Amino acid sequence: MNWYSLAEISKLTRIPAPTARRYALLFKEYLPGKRMGRTTKYPEEALTLFQRINAEYQDGRLTHEIEEELHQEIPRTIEVSSSPVVQSPLPAVHAGFDPALVSTVTDLLGRFGKCLEVLSNQKSLIEHQRLDIQRLKTAFVQLAQNQKRLKHLPQALIRPVALDQERRSQVLAQKDAELEATTQELLSEQGEITAKLKVLEAEIVRLRKDRRDLERYLLDKISQAQAGPEKTS
Repeated sequence: MNWYSLAEISKLTRIPAPTARRYALLFKEYLPGKRMGRTTKYPEEALTLFQRINAEYQDGRLTHEIEEELHQEIPRTIEVSSSPVVQSPLPAVHAGFDPALVSTVTDLLGRFGKCLEVLSNQKSLIEHQRLDIQRLKTAFVQLAQNQKRLKHLPQALIRPVALDQERRSQVLAQKDAELEATTQELLSEQGEITAKLKVLEAEIVRLRKDRRDLERYLLDKISQAQAGPEKTS
């Protein structure tokens, strides 16, 4: 079986290394990690789970939603070490102790252990974030140094770049003026079209009124024509 470190998983899955570390800490119970020296490595099937978690986050799912889904599908795992672990024997429960009290104490100890695990994970996350911040600071320092080097470059090298930027600015300004003129023409045409539409709407209203008047006139004529024969009869 092939085992991969988080750095190797990041390259294979194209998930950023800080994000992969965060997934490994948040979903530690579902990722079968194995301590090999100072590095935690994961089996080949864990690559699919890393990709699935990343896809769930990309779809807008929340951490607790992903955890509930994994809890229903995947049995929880614990991180194992390559070195043997010596387990201390559990103290035997005295026969005179109340079973309910023993159960309560056991439950409290379990919760305390989970709290310690959460604190440990948070500490690891903070440490990774601190390293990321340090890298950003280093990058900003290098950027400032590069800017200083650019200022000390000969003008013969900087001038062509400045001329090119000035030429591009002039072209963009000309295009902006052309777009402004076109916009003004379109606004003027829109005003004329709006006025014509208002005239057409008034004409349509008048035609509708004339149609209603004509309909009433025809109905009156039809009524009179029908009333004439009845009176004659």
